[in-house]
Amino acid sequence: MDYAEQQSQAASPSPLAHAGQLAFWLDMNPDMPISATPLAKPAPTALPGLGEPGRHVADALAEGYFQAGPIIPRSHAGKLAQVIGGLVQRGIPPVFCMVYDAFWQMFAPLDPVLRQLLGERYQMMPTDIWAWHVAPQENATGWGPHRDLHHPQAVGADGRPRILNIWIPLTDVSPLNACMYVLPQNLDRSLGPEGEQIELDLGDWQNVRALPAPAGAPLGWNTHVLHWGGRSSARARQPRISVGIYFHNRDCDLHEINPDTARTGFASLDFGPGLQLPFEARLQAIAGAIYMYNRRIPGDFPETWEHIFQFARQYRRN
Repeated sequence: MDYAEQQSQAASPSPLAHAGQLAFWLDMNPDMPISATPLAKPAPTALPGLGEPGRHVADALAEGYFQAGPIIPRSHAGKLAQVIGGLVQRGIPPVFCMVYDAFWQMFAPLDPVLRQLLGERYQMMPTDIWAWHVAPQENATGWGPHRDLHHPQAVGADGRPRILNIWIPLTDVSPLNACMYVLPQNLDRSLGPEGEQIELDLGDWQNVRALPAPAGAPLGWNTHVLHWGGRSSARARQPRISVGIYFHNRDCDLHEINPDTARTGFASLDFGPGLQLPFEARLQAIAGAIYMYNRRIPGDFPETWEHIFQFARQYRRN
């Protein structure tokens, strides 16, 4: 039975019943290509938001994070945000946006910074992806305070990151709609020299920085940096929609320093024009990401979470 025949039958209660069929995704967003090599073509449009890459590199080394200007146009960011909004309306988690080429391409303009921080031919693990849709309402939040991976091998002895989290908002973000907050590493005394935790006092919180950002403007931080998404507000005019990918240098073995069964069967890939991510592999990567970051799915998708986990079980690599 082909996709058209299935569509003519009674609708399935699962929004992901046809997720394994390319036509399902192309029909949902006809102007969003899905190819085997998402980076073979340049991003539709890129802006010179990086300015001088060396400045962002210096910030990342000194404070653990950097913040750049928009690297994709507002109109393109808005288009991508609409794709994620459409997924959420169907009860499908935002991370399924990664089935489309455009959501991989939007990270490509960061290459000058990533090469300087992580070295030539830096890589990414296909499962280390996520996307967020934080509703503009008071009970909606980003993820709470955390460090992505506090492991001594995640940052080199010279302070250079070996793993970098890149986060790109697709809507304007501010304290009213749950923007990111960081405690710069040079002001963070909560970690002692041997990694022991030290309790912060009230004065330390003056060091925390809110990071409002326009749509398309990336943030990046190493995995030791304490950060979190804020709480949205009834005064928020739009949701906080964003996408993130972990990148790492070629000498960093994530299977060794951050073992997780969700990565089983996956190998790190060079992030460049030769990146091979065919449709089936993307579905498997999304399934792996769901296994990794599943805690909030039942709360965020109370009517469809069982179908989401069913998809993850079906497409997970073993």
